[in-house]
Amino acid sequence: MIASETYVKDIHDWIDSGRAFKPRTGNLQRSITWYMSTENSARIIAQADYAKYVEFGTKPHTILPKRRKALKIPTAEGYIFRKKGNHPGSKPYPYFFANLQDRAKRVALEFMRALEGVI
Repeated sequence: MIASETYVKDIHDWIDSGRAFKPRTGNLQRSITWYMSTENSARIIAQADYAKYVEFGTKPHTILPKRRKALKIPTAEGYIFRKKGNHPGSKPYPYFFANLQDRAKRVALEFMRALEGVI
């Protein structure tokens, strides 16, 4: 579906331009894809499990160890160990819904071009 491909390409372009965030591994960008959900509609998704935290940020929260009794936190002198840590939260780096009005216009334009080819 042309409109879905256009939207995904626009997200990739937005990230590549540096307007969203600086990718570390490229995993989040590679996880953005689309699929046909019904005969007449498609879904665009970011499959990386942390995608929503990048898009919307996080509130301050407590971090607890998962498998051990304490967290191992790197410092300049080595490591410190804590039973819990307080994360200050992270700011959002919109990429999926950023520039939504312009993207919607481009998607609609691509859709109309595709219709012209059918009619």
